[in-house]
Amino acid sequence: MRTKWAYKIERIKLPVFSGTETKNRIVEETLNRRGLEGWELVHGLPSLEEIGGTCFYLKRPI
Repeated sequence: MRTKWAYKIERIKLPVFSGTETKNRIVEETLNRRGLEGWELVHGLPSLEEIGGTCFYLKRPI
C-alpha cells in the first residue's frame, strides 16, 4: 500500500532588524510546533512575497 500525503505551505515573517538567534528561535519554534502535529519539513525557501519571510513546505501522511 502506498502512503498518501497531505501537503502544507507555512509562511512565517521574520523580524527584519532582529538578530540571528531570534530568527533561529522563531524558525525552530515553528518547525517544532508543526512536528508535534505530525508535519515533516520537505523544503524551506526565502519567501518571494515579503521581505524577511520564509516559506516552509511540509507533508504528513493521511
